[in-house]
Amino acid sequence: MTKLIIRTLPLLSACVAVACASGSHESRHGSPPAPSVRMTRIAPRVTLEVLDWGGRGTSLVFLAGGGNTAHVFDDFAPQFTDSFHVVGITRRGFGASSGSPSSDLDTLVADITGVLDTLGLREVVLVGHSIAGEEMTRFAEVHDSRCAGLVYLDAAYDRSGIDTLSRMQPSTPDPTIRASDTVSFTSVRAVYDRVMGVHEPESEIRATARFDAAGRYHGEVTADSLKARLASGKRVARYDRVRCRALVMYAVPDSLADVIPYYAELDAAGRAQGEALLRFVQDVVAESRARVARFPQNRVVDVHGGNHFIFLQRPREVARAMRAFLSVGSGNAEHRQ
Repeated sequence: MTKLIIRTLPLLSACVAVACASGSHESRHGSPPAPSVRMTRIAPRVTLEVLDWGGRGTSLVFLAGGGNTAHVFDDFAPQFTDSFHVVGITRRGFGASSGSPSSDLDTLVADITGVLDTLGLREVVLVGHSIAGEEMTRFAEVHDSRCAGLVYLDAAYDRSGIDTLSRMQPSTPDPTIRASDTVSFTSVRAVYDRVMGVHEPESEIRATARFDAAGRYHGEVTADSLKARLASGKRVARYDRVRCRALVMYAVPDSLADVIPYYAELDAAGRAQGEALLRFVQDVVAESRARVARFPQNRVVDVHGGNHFIFLQRPREVARAMRAFLSVGSGNAEHRQ
């Protein structure tokens, strides 16, 4: 069960020390429609899961963060089908997608391009979370004519020095995990909510975790050793080479709860450890934000007290920012929230 929790924590090796807040959740009424699912073969022994939530118009292509599948957007992406054709791609080696996880950006971008070609999609807006920022940025660099826009959901970080930063990052205090937390899907979901500070779609949990017939947790679909490949320091994106306009949203942590949702259960030593992590995260976010804000094609939005999974924690707020950005032909103004 510890490994189950580790994949959800704001570890720099997975997402460059971004915040995982326990702030208020914005509820949505009713269950969104389930997407159609197709398996798209784009290379020998590589078949990618493609979700299609429907809609018409410009295509919004959702890319998940490290450790997640496109199902993490099952509760969020469908709201855009009124104005867009909305699809999601699960990268190789995760969930139902076959192949081995890769840190090579050109390989991952070729995977995205292969799916788009198969679907007959020419110009697209890429919407990416966390480590998907590298794939989006590289796609925009090499396929500028196909980029209609980029939306970074706490994803615009320079991970070229990630190995050094990983060694500098203070360790994350462990949450309390009990044997009873693994006995059913309901108990696993509850501990996910407690540790992550957000409510993942059931479809995402089932796509990334294994359960036996009785509902007991039996590990992750993708082994931690394979996930580590995705966070390799070889993942270098050149934001300075991108001309495509972008909405860049940052989760800006203001308190310990914004970084460690389960902070209330920590002892004094654990909270001191968490405070050191908070300061480190704040510095990383501020440095990354300042670098990205220098480029005039980027519209920067700060979500203070925001969770790394800002689209799950504050779906209406994030959707409003996205719609405002997508409704205009260009945008270079800087906004703060």
